[in-house]
Amino acid sequence: MFNISGCHKQPLIFIKDKQVVKVKTQGERALIFDEVIVCVSGNFALDMHIDTDEANAAGLKTGDYVELIP
Repeated sequence: MFNISGCHKQPLIFIKDKQVVKVKTQGERALIFDEVIVCVSGNFALDMHIDTDEANAAGLKTGDYVELIP
């Protein structure tokens, strides 16, 4: 689970359910996940869920912050 940076204090009013976005990671193995589908609901946390292989490729660990690019 990865936190979406800068979003925990303000709602993402410009993001719509099922919108396709990019997600940028930081660090030595920074990369951009392209064509990420967003699920929006008042019941959802601002988290990104990816599999272990994707996390390892980007050098991500649980709790790391990533940037959402609309």
